Amino acid sequence: MPKIVDHDQRRKQIAETTWEVIRERGISQATTRNIASRAGLSQGALRHYFPKHTDLMMFAMDLVIERVTERLQSLDQKGLAPLEKVVEYLTELLPTNDAKMLEMEVWFAFVSHARSSSELDVQYGHLQTAVKDVIVFLDNQGILHPDLNVAFEQEKLYAFINGLALNLYLEPGVRTESQIKEMIVDDVKKRMVNKERTDD
Repeated sequence: MPKIVDHDQRRKQIAETTWEVIRERGISQATTRNIASRAGLSQGALRHYFPKHTDLMMFAMDLVIERVTERLQSLDQKGLAPLEKVVEYLTELLPTNDAKMLEMEVWFAFVSHARSSSELDVQYGHLQTAVKDVIVFLDNQGILHPDLNVAFEQEKLYAFINGLALNLYLEPGVRTESQIKEMIVDDVKKRMVNKERTDD
C-alpha cells in the first residue's frame, strides 16, 4: 500500500527544520536549498508543500505563535487557582527550556529580518495581548487592587515580561524556572487585593 502522508504534519516538520536552520546558520541561510537538504527533501518536493519561499517563512513564523497559543490554552484545562494560573501562563511566554528558547531565537530572527525586508509581514501584538489578558483576568476575578489603573498595569506587566524574556534570552541558564516563577509571583502579587491570596 502507498504510504499515507499527513500533509499538514509534513508542513509543520518542514517549518521546524526551518527553525533549526535559522538557529544554526542565520535567517539569511534559510534558503529553499538549505532547508530542503536539512529536511532530506529535493527542492521540488519542498515546493510541493510551499510553492514560494515566502510561504514557508510565513508558515514557520506563524507556527511559533500557534505553539505558544496551544500551550496557553492547555492551562484552561488544569483547574488552577487564579495566581497559580497567572504564573504558569506568564512562564509559558518565557524561554525557560530549549524548545521555547528556539522559538524565541527564531521569532527574534523573523522580527529583525522583517525590518529590512518586505518578505515577511510580522504581527507584533501577540505577546502584548497575551500579557494584557492577565490583568483583565485578575480584574475579572475581583483580585486586582481597585486603586490600580488597568491600562497602566497592563503596560507595566508587559514591560516586565518583555524585559525578563530578553534577559533570559541573553543569559540562558542563569536563572532556574523556579526562580523565574518567584519573580513573577512577586510582581503579580503587588497588584492583588490580598497579596497572600493564591486561590478561590
